[in-house]
Amino acid sequence: MCVVDGDPAVRDSLQYLCASNGYVARGFSTRSAFLRMLDAVNRTSPKCVICAAELPDGSGVDLYNELRFREVIVPFALMVSINSGSATQHALRAGIEYVWPKPLVDRGPLIAFIGR
Repeated sequence: MCVVDGDPAVRDSLQYLCASNGYVARGFSTRSAFLRMLDAVNRTSPKCVICAAELPDGSGVDLYNELRFREVIVPFALMVSINSGSATQHALRAGIEYVWPKPLVDRGPLIAFIGR
């Protein structure tokens, strides 16, 4: 599984949460770093992607759309700022099924998502 978030503290804590539940997560700070990794492994899909809505080089929705364009179908969760209703609506319209507020208060849905 992969965590894409420009904030190292958030990225590290999500990787730790995954590890504490028995899963290995690779972290990426940018959309382009994640896509370079995907190209390097010949588009082998990760188990899932947990992504911030806002990245240093684009948006999480842009990354989701790029994956769909490349025909990489992978469970994708987007974390949006708690006060960003428009980002949530934009994500849902794009087809992202898993959208959670950031900071993550209830970890149950995320743990269920990574364990599916």
